[in-house]
Amino acid sequence: MSTQNLKSDFEFCRLIHKKYGKSYYFATKFFPKDLRNATYALYAFFRLPDEIVDSQKDKTTTETNKELQQFKQQWEQAYTTGQSNSPALRANSYVFKKYSIPYEYSESFLDAMVQDTHVARYATYQDLEKYMYGSASVVGLMMSYVIGFSDKQALEYAKKLGYAMQLTNFLRDIKEDYVQRGRIYMPLDELARFGLREEDIAQEKMSENFVDFMKFQINRTRELFKEADIGIPMLSQKGRFAVKIAAVLYGHILHEIEKLDYNIYKQRARVSVTKKILLLIKTALTT
Repeated sequence: MSTQNLKSDFEFCRLIHKKYGKSYYFATKFFPKDLRNATYALYAFFRLPDEIVDSQKDKTTTETNKELQQFKQQWEQAYTTGQSNSPALRANSYVFKKYSIPYEYSESFLDAMVQDTHVARYATYQDLEKYMYGSASVVGLMMSYVIGFSDKQALEYAKKLGYAMQLTNFLRDIKEDYVQRGRIYMPLDELARFGLREEDIAQEKMSENFVDFMKFQINRTRELFKEADIGIPMLSQKGRFAVKIAAVLYGHILHEIEKLDYNIYKQRARVSVTKKILLLIKTALTT
């Protein structure tokens, strides 16, 4: 694979990352160039099958699964040979080999994407956590190999950061996931514990029970962010700050949800560019 091909492939991946991953893209700027390119590639690898699944409403489940199987086959070929018609898969073949990322992480991620085609509810948090391992925690694990780590315990903390970021997304996107994808990622037994039903989400019903439920979920997610923070010093120094920034920015989404009085139906919680810069400065001064 020529250097020129790699350059254009990474640029293809960067544009995907820039379009879809606002907070994560912002944090990626604080990696050195080689880590930035690897991160762009991995993000594209995650995003492309995710788009296949998220466009499922326009297709049958069989058609979606067929597309995912084709992606998996194309990835297996790209990983094995380094050759592909896909710039994203060519770039990822290079990244996986360069950083010795275990191939099974990619299999776990793609299995989670397949699960999204036929599982739209989770009975318990334990069920959800199994899904999140493939959909999010392997992201943290792959990034740990890219950055480098001094202690394998760092991988356990990376998994927790993946859970925290994914739960943050789920809390922010309760309305979007239900309306656009027909999914409820909130554990059904926990909804019931707070006196909530699926109909409350369908009707976008705000209540004291829903506020209490959101507070419970936010507290759990913050605890995961707090636990994950322990692992950052175990990462190679060149990547620590970018990971810290990513965690801080994602964590602040929870604060934005609180500012909306937990009404995630009213508008999507976002961290403004100004706030991102302020959080960046604060983190730089305290890290």
